Amino acid sequence: MAYDLHPDAETLFTGVRMTIKRTWVNDPNGEPHPREAAEVPDAVVVLPLLDNGDVVLIKNHRYILKTTLWELPAGCIEPGEDPAVCAARELEEEAGYRPTTVTPLTSFFPTPGFCTEQMHAYLATGLTPTAQSLDPTEAITPHPTPLEQTMNMIRTGEIEDAKTIAALLFYTTFLRDQ
Repeated sequence: MAYDLHPDAETLFTGVRMTIKRTWVNDPNGEPHPREAAEVPDAVVVLPLLDNGDVVLIKNHRYILKTTLWELPAGCIEPGEDPAVCAARELEEEAGYRPTTVTPLTSFFPTPGFCTEQMHAYLATGLTPTAQSLDPTEAITPHPTPLEQTMNMIRTGEIEDAKTIAALLFYTTFLRDQ
């Protein structure tokens, strides 16, 4: 769900995946203060769970950070696309698995201080191996990983990606033993 900024917001930059606007926030005295806001499409993150209980993590090279991160598959929701359909699509594109079941886990705002993006987390099960379909700029390798190992990777800081941490902790805290 996209949120509209102040009607007087000024567009500073329009890019491929975001628009940066200057908007105003009133303090308790009613005085306006400028803030920059990134209007970004909503996205999904997918926790793919194999029949043996392993999680399909991906090693994803992040050019902006100049490093490779452990992550769960994720991506932007296309205009008019159902988030669950997006979750299944992104899982197959990035990790090379097609799910039979995609179940909502939770939704959250990853960076609400300056960004409109809302992320929708899904659990994907009944996975069938297919082929990856990566974008030309993506460098992604899937790695089936025992769930308990992913928890240790979070604990030790090996997993640094916030959406991945949120989805894994939500699943293990509230749903794993149901």
